[in-house]
Amino acid sequence: MTAPVLQLKVAFRTCRRADEPVAAPERTRPTAIARRLALAHYVDDAIERGELRSYAEAADRLGVTRARLTQIADLALLAPDIQAAVLLGDVEPRDRHLRAVGRHPCWTDQRRAFLELFPHVKLENEDDDD
Repeated sequence: MTAPVLQLKVAFRTCRRADEPVAAPERTRPTAIARRLALAHYVDDAIERGELRSYAEAADRLGVTRARLTQIADLALLAPDIQAAVLLGDVEPRDRHLRAVGRHPCWTDQRRAFLELFPHVKLENEDDDD
């Protein structure tokens, strides 16, 4: 008994390679926390413009709970230099870190708490008052 013979036809495409590989532009996406921070500002602006009546309506439209939308909206209350560090990708904290920082009503206290968690980040307005 002989084994059946299997014949395959494979077509190879030959192409000439470029002399130097062309580097693709690096695509960087905003971090998840940066997108939530932008969403917080978007929702605030939509309420101010009258497109949304309340945070409750925003939560319903976005398909999140009111509690979650409150957490997201609270990101807009962070000190501007902390927001800038997050949006520019200097740091990628978790939600719980920013909630802990945001518990402080004073921006100076927020900066102090933020720098305790992320000492390697240089904030723009570390010495400024509210």
